[in-house]
Amino acid sequence: MTQPDLDHCLQEFPFQVLNRSVNVICLEGLKDLEATKEVLNHTFNDMERLYALKCNCSPSALDTSTWLLLGAINLAHRVVRLEREVGLQTRDTISKLLDSIPDDVYTNVPATDADRSLPME
Repeated sequence: MTQPDLDHCLQEFPFQVLNRSVNVICLEGLKDLEATKEVLNHTFNDMERLYALKCNCSPSALDTSTWLLLGAINLAHRVVRLEREVGLQTRDTISKLLDSIPDDVYTNVPATDADRSLPME
């Protein structure tokens, strides 16, 4: 089996965060990457504002690696919370759907010949 030629699907996207630029090559739509860049920029801007409020100075006192790690931690924490929320919503939805099924739904189904031949306990 041959592997599909993905080269024609790859797109290059210039990505700039914290005055650093990198070209990202991906299969995803550019619209998703643009939204990703916005989330990342908002995250770092929020961190910078909170840092300035709490420490009364610029976050430039931290090295870039530490600042990027803090941003990654903030985003990972957000992902964990969102995944937990989606999981809870999914369980609630399934529970409501199961609760909406009447208890006698299977008692009104006519028996087939195969059902009749099963031994009764």
